Amino acid sequence: MRRARVPALVAVVCTALGALAAPAAAESADVIQWVAMGDSYAAGVIPAAGVEVTGGGQRDGCARTAGSYPEVLRTRLGDAIDLTNVSCGGATIAEVVSDPQSPNGYNLPFFEVYDPGYPFSPVDPQVSAIPESANVVSVQVGGNTLGFAELIYVCLQLGSSADKDTDHPCADYFTSGGDGVPTITERLTEVSRQYGEMLGTIQAVAPNAKVLALGYPAIIPEDPSTCAYGFDAAGLRNFATATYPDLDFLRTEVLERFNATIAQQAATHNVTYVDVYTPTVGHDVCSSDKWIEGLADRSGGWALVHPNAAGHARIADLLEAAVGLG
Repeated sequence: MRRARVPALVAVVCTALGALAAPAAAESADVIQWVAMGDSYAAGVIPAAGVEVTGGGQRDGCARTAGSYPEVLRTRLGDAIDLTNVSCGGATIAEVVSDPQSPNGYNLPFFEVYDPGYPFSPVDPQVSAIPESANVVSVQVGGNTLGFAELIYVCLQLGSSADKDTDHPCADYFTSGGDGVPTITERLTEVSRQYGEMLGTIQAVAPNAKVLALGYPAIIPEDPSTCAYGFDAAGLRNFATATYPDLDFLRTEVLERFNATIAQQAATHNVTYVDVYTPTVGHDVCSSDKWIEGLADRSGGWALVHPNAAGHARIADLLEAAVGLG
């Protein structure tokens, strides 16, 4: 996800969180114009989500990968769709709608990973890629506006000197409102406002498009004690030193409320909410059959809590079904 505004290391962690124009489009030979937008959860970004794909051989720093769900759909559906993939690792809602983004690529100094292409030139706001004639627009964004990578980083930082079974220093930190730190409720209120404005903008640009607003997957298990704790290899494949009560907090008070916020705005704007959370339960970071990698993946490579290729394939299934192509 995107670099955050607080501790210096957060910048690294953040890098590495209408109707279909023709209702019978899926039943005819018409090509569906599809624009895929979003952050790293759409772009792929991590090695476990495939190799990087580039347009015309030129890297723009957005780190879109071959195993990401937009590219999976491109391969699966072939000539049935004309897909434009402008998703970009680190994107905020504002960078989807109005602000240029300066992508980070794979520049991860904390992991001693340095991208020879960094720094990259700014890319245009993603909404500028939507033609008025678009049939489908999918968007998965909001995690960087919420600051989810910042939350995870602070949780593992504070949890390193806490009792893993009973302490909840991270929940306290993000609910107290002390030191000027925005609370979870304040963050979600701002996400809701920006998300609603974004959906309105998409509808104005492509009034006949079917808009798909994607939630985020089940990252954290219902029983956090199944997660390995510590900075050893097993812990890094999960959430390192985030305590179990804090993981519960991240699941129920952050991620589930975040998805509910997206769903509510989708309903308000009469667009299709795609529930990614429910179908991925049981395949979280701490599962033996994981669709979301932890801070590191199973090979020891960086992952920073992102979907792997299996997770993206499942999301592609959900999107196919949402437009009647599955």
